[in-house]
Amino acid sequence: MVENAKTPFITFNHVSKTFKGTSTTKEVHAVHDVSISVDQGEIFGVIGYSGAGKSTLIRMINGLETPTEGSVMIDDQDVTKLNKEKLAQLRHKIGMIFQNYNLLKTATIYQNITIPLKLEKLPTNEIKQRAEKYLKIVGLWDRRNSYPSQLSGGQSQRVAVARALAHEPQILLSDEATSALDPETTSSILDLLKDINQKLGITIFIITHELDVVKSVCDKVAVMESGELVEQGRTIDIFTNPKKAVTRQFLGSSDLSGVPATLLAETQKHNHVLLIKFIGNEASTPVIAQLTKQFHVEPNIMAGSIEYLKEQPYGKLLISIENNDSYDAEIQYLKDKGVIVEEVEQVE
Repeated sequence: MVENAKTPFITFNHVSKTFKGTSTTKEVHAVHDVSISVDQGEIFGVIGYSGAGKSTLIRMINGLETPTEGSVMIDDQDVTKLNKEKLAQLRHKIGMIFQNYNLLKTATIYQNITIPLKLEKLPTNEIKQRAEKYLKIVGLWDRRNSYPSQLSGGQSQRVAVARALAHEPQILLSDEATSALDPETTSSILDLLKDINQKLGITIFIITHELDVVKSVCDKVAVMESGELVEQGRTIDIFTNPKKAVTRQFLGSSDLSGVPATLLAETQKHNHVLLIKFIGNEASTPVIAQLTKQFHVEPNIMAGSIEYLKEQPYGKLLISIENNDSYDAEIQYLKDKGVIVEEVEQVE
């Protein structure tokens, strides 16, 4: 993310969107009272199941959908109040990539980049420079004379990214752009988006149902369900300390790592069961070993995992520890080490 990028650049102010019903269909409340602010230069993700309202929300940014209530501000412009000319100008600042690449099958990769630029009546030299620049950024300059049918899915998506970037937008919208790709290819596209964000300073707004997308690239995330905003915040905060049950369910964050309920119940008869979370540098600190040495206790590790949220380590340990006179001091010791400590509720 661009350093010191604190200016709100995209703002949804209490937006709602209702699609009216017909004689054969019911009225649909796609989005209800959603407020989100996106800083300039950051990567912001909206995650949720199908039907959460994500696609409707992202289409409000470039005016493809107009909110029934509320407003959408882009760089201090109210999208809902722009005339056709001003809206067209705004759309030149916004690039978009989709699950489907929508490449011209009978045109070369190079032509897929240059044809839209010619429609904008850019100078010929400028078109050539942009095509070369952005095909090199996505690593496909050597395939410029190939046709879409000769490319893999990942390569086709890279062409779509280059085509969007060639218009030199301030905002890049990603609508489930990796959902049709295999995990390895998805990872390469996400690395590309991070690289673009860092090198070009483009604000990226992503909607997805894939947790790995948010974990890998997003600075902040909003969770949606049934058209409503459940919660939002820094990705590290949402994943490590979700406030709402809906979020915990979506993230799969029971945090018990598959430990059988019968084992938990049996263990809790004589011990405390603790969930310990390590974020950042604490993930590489031998806190449990230090606890053992300090208090002469022998915690039992029941489960554990480590993952990375935009390259920041996040670890979890499920441990059992004896109930003794120094228990409160042990908990405080762990907290003083900078880790999050939660006692697991009693399992019946």
